[in-house]
Amino acid sequence: MAMTLSTRLLAAGVFSFCVAAPVFAAAPALHSGKYEALMLAVTPGHQVEGFYAEERGEGTTFSCAFYLQGTVEAGKPSAVSTWSDEVYPGSIDASADGVTLTVEKGQQHPGCMNVLMPDIATGLDLTQTASKKWIGLVTVSADKAFLQKTPQVAAGKRPYIVKNDVVGVLAYKNGWAQVEFINDQDRSFTGWISQDQYTRLSAPKN
Repeated sequence: MAMTLSTRLLAAGVFSFCVAAPVFAAAPALHSGKYEALMLAVTPGHQVEGFYAEERGEGTTFSCAFYLQGTVEAGKPSAVSTWSDEVYPGSIDASADGVTLTVEKGQQHPGCMNVLMPDIATGLDLTQTASKKWIGLVTVSADKAFLQKTPQVAAGKRPYIVKNDVVGVLAYKNGWAQVEFINDQDRSFTGWISQDQYTRLSAPKN
């Protein structure tokens, strides 16, 4: 039986809607994890915290390291402050398989000119290499912090982390933080450290 004009128009409309539907799929969101040389944590308060650390060279080694912090903005790149010695503005945005980090003056962080790709100025694509449940990042402030099995009085003969190590936070409890440390061989170590052994990330004021 022949289709009426109105039936054909209705069918065409349904077809057009089905074709167009993927356009309205949810945009990728930022998630905690490792993105090549970048550690990234999304906090319960919708903050994003990161630490970029990379080395290059043989014999003479060049290193680049800086922190970042900002507010997660759904559906668009999140503005961040990045810092080592100086503070430089930037942004981070979720992509299909990772994140895009943009810091126009990123290569001006100490040591980064010889390490960081020039793409950092316009958008450096970083692929996610590990998904994590970090709710923040902290820097170890004690010379040596043993990773305790429980948040209680410290006991020795445990794996430990050292001053200036950056670790992901899995939980906070009674003045302690349950943290995860990943070494150069990508081995993971977890345990509790007390609040007098770490410092939370805080972007310096310009």
